[in-house]
Amino acid sequence: MDLAVRFAVMLGSRILVPAASFYETEVAPKVLKQFLESDVADLFRFVGSGSSLAEFSFEKIEQYRPGSPQHTIYSASPEQLVGWQQRTRSATKDIAAGWRERIASEATLLDFRRARPQAMTDGEFERAWLDVPERLGQEAFIVPHVLERLPVDPRNISTQNRLHRIVNREYFASYAKDFGAAVFQNMSVLGGDVVPSGRRHDDIDFGSLVKVCRASGILKRIRGCHVQELESLCFEQTFQEAFAMSQTGGYVQGSNDRSPSPMRVDLAILTALPKEREAVEAVFGTGHPFRVDGDPHIYKMIDFEIQGTVKKVVVAVLSEMGNVRAGVTGTDLLRSFSPSMVLMVGIAGGCPNPSHFSEHVRLGDVVVARSVLEYDHVKRLSDGTVEFRDSPQRLSYTIAQIVAALRSERTGFDTGWIASRDLALRHFNIDPENLPPDILYGADGIQLQHPSDTRRVLSPSIVHWGRIGAGDSLLKDPVFRDQLRDEHSVMAVEMESAGIRDAAWSRSCEVGVIRGIVDYCDAHKDDNWHIIAAVSAAAVARLLFETLAKADS
Repeated sequence: MDLAVRFAVMLGSRILVPAASFYETEVAPKVLKQFLESDVADLFRFVGSGSSLAEFSFEKIEQYRPGSPQHTIYSASPEQLVGWQQRTRSATKDIAAGWRERIASEATLLDFRRARPQAMTDGEFERAWLDVPERLGQEAFIVPHVLERLPVDPRNISTQNRLHRIVNREYFASYAKDFGAAVFQNMSVLGGDVVPSGRRHDDIDFGSLVKVCRASGILKRIRGCHVQELESLCFEQTFQEAFAMSQTGGYVQGSNDRSPSPMRVDLAILTALPKEREAVEAVFGTGHPFRVDGDPHIYKMIDFEIQGTVKKVVVAVLSEMGNVRAGVTGTDLLRSFSPSMVLMVGIAGGCPNPSHFSEHVRLGDVVVARSVLEYDHVKRLSDGTVEFRDSPQRLSYTIAQIVAALRSERTGFDTGWIASRDLALRHFNIDPENLPPDILYGADGIQLQHPSDTRRVLSPSIVHWGRIGAGDSLLKDPVFRDQLRDEHSVMAVEMESAGIRDAAWSRSCEVGVIRGIVDYCDAHKDDNWHIIAAVSAAAVARLLFETLAKADS
């Protein structure tokens, strides 16, 4: 909860604290103490019924029995630490209304029906639940009071937790609606439920924000800095970019924003390096510079003809490598053009497997991602072991279908991409019949032989369908490379695909990752295969796009 408050200080103009939550729980005062005793305290307001805390306390005393912790707290005239704001709605009435609506739902009662006493009919059981608001009278609508009036075992933890979810949902909704307040969504502490909001278009996806801030490296600073530094930290570019990436699509529903509709394109391609963008243009055709109002990037727009129909292909290049930059640029790309599919196209390090020829990756090969693993999203344990926190996520179902149609038992994959590659290589004065040597070394530095593979008879370079690993560090460690290969079935390693994966997922856009193998992630890395690998990836991207376009025509 401390992190949520820190984000609120960085992003909010006012932070509303229900007085009942602060004075009736142990957690709230512990979490908020450092904020309320600092220079950021003026952001906070206690809210409750009554024109002051004294009036609020007087009303609360009537809702709790003498001797209860709450009655004792309010009888002692609690200290008001920050400003006060009176509310107009009644949380008790709002919870009661929400309770009746939820209990009237058959699905809700089914969750509790297993706890029904055998001597009680379903009708009697339902009536007991619906009567709770009336039977509470003037008492506070809190779970301990509710349990006393229900025919269930009050000691059952599962029942308690489910009741807390019902009551808390209506409680938060009452305050949010009263003040037109935005809320954090996607918080695991609340079970991941969508929280009712008073300003849906300003809600913040907490889970996504945490993930992107962690990937960008700024999360540790946010957690560890003094609370007075938070307001300035929010203006740093790293946080601004992380926030922009994390809030794509999000929980905006029913917004009155009437911003211009994005330009429609048939395909968006994202590259990490200028050479990769050049490779795409060599394969698809030269594009012209293109800008969109409100978007800081300069794109290349290509008119690409397929069977007499011109398709619009927009190409973007990152200003820097890395997952965060890919996510930010990808977010802007998707917002400006709203493509039905986006492809990350470029180079990657390969994870060779000479002991298994069918999984062996060589220089100049291309890996089309079946899934992406963010391999540096980890938990480091006290015993030195590392747990991967990112689960490999499958990418585009459409691309999976195209790959299935193009795979071949004899050649591994349709060789139609080779002609496009060879033509583009000549554009760079590279002879496709005289490529650089492909020398493989083991983790011990000893040169290894490539296994024989009949799929390479027609062309020494082939296309693989497998997992790609994405991290924020350039990998030149063959031991770790082999660990990723053996433990996680990773075939290629790069630095951007997790970012574009998350950006595309948040906007419900089909996403694919296509990587040409440029080195083996070891000390023998050089640039001899750079253009070759980039052009090869672009050529496979063209084949996939052409296949899809022809199938749709």
